[in-house]
Amino acid sequence: MIDHVGLGFSDLDKSKAFYQQALRPLGYQLLMARDGSAGFGSNGKPDFWI
Repeated sequence: MIDHVGLGFSDLDKSKAFYQQALRPLGYQLLMARDGSAGFGSNGKPDFWI
């Protein structure tokens, strides 16, 4: 079982916009953004981070 996967990016704003669109069909939304990272998830819990 995979526990963690890291995804790098060069532009946080572009990456957030991409993942907001890509994850929307799965019911995910941007839940947290801080210190050069962003957390996406559903049900109020971020479980996908960039």
